[in-house]
Amino acid sequence: MRVNVEKESPASFFSSLRAASIGLSIGATIVVGLLTYNWLGQRFAPDPSQAPACYGLEHATYTPPRDATIPLRGARARDGTSIDQRRDESYRLIESETTCKVTACSPEASKQYRSAWFWYLSSRLRHTRRLDMEYGQLGLRRAAEIYSEPIDVQLEKGLRDRYRAGVFRINDFTQNRDAVAILVLKGGAALRPCRKADVAS
Repeated sequence: MRVNVEKESPASFFSSLRAASIGLSIGATIVVGLLTYNWLGQRFAPDPSQAPACYGLEHATYTPPRDATIPLRGARARDGTSIDQRRDESYRLIESETTCKVTACSPEASKQYRSAWFWYLSSRLRHTRRLDMEYGQLGLRRAAEIYSEPIDVQLEKGLRDRYRAGVFRINDFTQNRDAVAILVLKGGAALRPCRKADVAS
């Protein structure tokens, strides 16, 4: 018995390859187009007039304890660490403020200023979220105390002053945008990470 095996012709093979290549190109174009549309929409949309209730909705996966107790300020664990220990990134901001002033800030200096805020704020937000996860409202109160030092108050004031002067827009912060909106429109005492309950509300 002879079995006939049809071989795919070179023309058919290249035709299939061309179709797959065109499909991939169309898919990539759509993805790039959507990302560009999203970026342009955020970049040129009006800044929020009201601050959100919380920041980091994408990380709202926990419910903080209600009846937690919190160590006294300065208390140390056996390993020598403290829940009050902050990773201070304010030096970047202090340096960037010398080149990005309220009255004169070049586009490059503004970019460096926003970058400095990213590093300072990212560390602060992580610390605040950790305190909230472990101690709930007491943790938030502790975070507000930790980050109410004169340097923090000064930096937040500088942020609001530069915003009012048009040095940057809230939408310029593609990361930590909600937190920046809270700082500008409400103040640092209102910084609160989103919790699981915020997702449904």
